Amino acid sequence: MCKVSQMQQYDQDSFDAGSVVAATLTPGTLGQLEPVLRRFMAGKQVFVKQADGTYRPRGSELGLPRYFQFADLQAPALREEQYS
Repeated sequence: MCKVSQMQQYDQDSFDAGSVVAATLTPGTLGQLEPVLRRFMAGKQVFVKQADGTYRPRGSELGLPRYFQFADLQAPALREEQYS
């Protein structure tokens, strides 16, 4: 039997720093990115909320120069993971 994790979607930012959120970028935000980065960031991504309120794509420790605002995320859903 496969256990399915249910994720609740949020309309406003009520996440704590360190929360892990699954979301896609809004079309407008995605369209502002460079073409190579646009292809990389298309589709569902995992973001970690930072202490300053921005969202960093998980795995971007290698140098993605841009963080995102809650309004840039489409259909955000909390994941059960947490990062400090």
